[in-house]
Amino acid sequence: MLIWLRTHWKKLLSGLFLAIIIIAFLVLEFFSRGAAAIFNQAMMEQDMLKGEITAEKIIAHINGHVEFSQLQWHDPNGRLILYVPEGSFDVRPWDIITGHIKSTTMQELVIRDAAVAIHLGDDMSVDFVRTSPDMHKVKEKDEDWQEKVSLVGKSAEERKRIGERRRKRQAERMAKQWSNFDREEKKIRMKLKFENCRLEVFHKDRHYLLSKANLLADINTDDDMILDVSTGHFGGTMIGNGVKLKGKVDFNAAEVPMADLHISFLDVDLSSMGMGINLHDKLIFETHLTGPLSDIHGEGTLYMEELHIPALDFKGVSGKIHYDGEKLIFNDVLASVYDGQLAANGEYDLDTRYYFIDGKGTDLDTTKALPNSNLSCKVDLDIHLESKGSGRETTSYGSLCSGEGHYQIWPFKRISGNFEQGYRDLHFTDVAIEFAGFTVYTDGLRIKNGKLSLQPIRFHDTAGNVIAVYEHQ
Repeated sequence: MLIWLRTHWKKLLSGLFLAIIIIAFLVLEFFSRGAAAIFNQAMMEQDMLKGEITAEKIIAHINGHVEFSQLQWHDPNGRLILYVPEGSFDVRPWDIITGHIKSTTMQELVIRDAAVAIHLGDDMSVDFVRTSPDMHKVKEKDEDWQEKVSLVGKSAEERKRIGERRRKRQAERMAKQWSNFDREEKKIRMKLKFENCRLEVFHKDRHYLLSKANLLADINTDDDMILDVSTGHFGGTMIGNGVKLKGKVDFNAAEVPMADLHISFLDVDLSSMGMGINLHDKLIFETHLTGPLSDIHGEGTLYMEELHIPALDFKGVSGKIHYDGEKLIFNDVLASVYDGQLAANGEYDLDTRYYFIDGKGTDLDTTKALPNSNLSCKVDLDIHLESKGSGRETTSYGSLCSGEGHYQIWPFKRISGNFEQGYRDLHFTDVAIEFAGFTVYTDGLRIKNGKLSLQPIRFHDTAGNVIAVYEHQ
């Protein structure tokens, strides 16, 4: 009896094992031969992505892994939204076999070498749109991405109107409405990967073009989304050499998802931010962004190896940044300048591209700042700089005071005065140079377009009496 039971169980287990193998091969055959038909049927039945989705080649595996090539997504009007040369996705095999396709059927989606355009609403709702004509420029050099419309001489209101017209034209070239992706009341639990893609993002009237984008998003709309993003060159509203982003979006918030993101922008070209036509020094800034996605804000840091603006050359610029969605506010900025140091703060408006900087310089060396002037001393200065986005519309003013020094062979105790600087126009007022036994004053010294004009120079004794007057001709 015992021998019979052993033999019976062996036969039963062998048969069961054989049945499992046969079923597995049948499922595999079902997947392999019917993959394209299953895919097409699933794409017809899904209602999250509006329009038509087709793929030229589909290869499915028994574990639910599907590889595809030449995928195309057209909107309801037949316009191409997305083209993916190759990629893959993982689905729940049982959902496919039973035909019960739902928003959680797809477990992972990988997209390679594609050009993807995304529109983010004010509440950070996502929609996929057609790429703009600018997308192909992501492959080109940074200089080719710069803005074609000049903002020189325009007021803040005019700049906003220009931006609105430009955005309207871009919108007209794309889909008529942002409604290709509908996630309303649907759950998503999947991993989304972009590998070596070009990515275009529209958000809050700004336009970003990203090359070599690699993205990993672990999405669970019942809980949170984990993000890890890195890119190559980027252009559009800003130009730079890379973006890195890591963080989490919490979907359990009462109304709007809450974000906790760390983002870095590498080698941002200052000229692309409107800080000067020929100002191409590179800025690195990192921020920690938090809050609801519709009103995200954060703190961060900035660093520049060098910064060159008219009459000032900085090194090792570092400081703090606050971002409120419309402005970048700079605090506790420190930099080396002409062997001295500058401490500054300022503000940059992302919409108008206007900015201002307030700074205080100490121990600036005139032999480094003015190498051919025969003037040697250390100078402290207070400076306020304002710009409307170009060298012609950048002005500064402030005051300066020096310690002891000499001009050629003549020693002096101190130089003081006020200054104003505009485009090709440098104006000094209330200038005083104190020598041993007398002081030289002038109410004004101006260099405009390379021409010097000078108010009368007065020589005062130690009691303040005028002892001589010089009229410059």
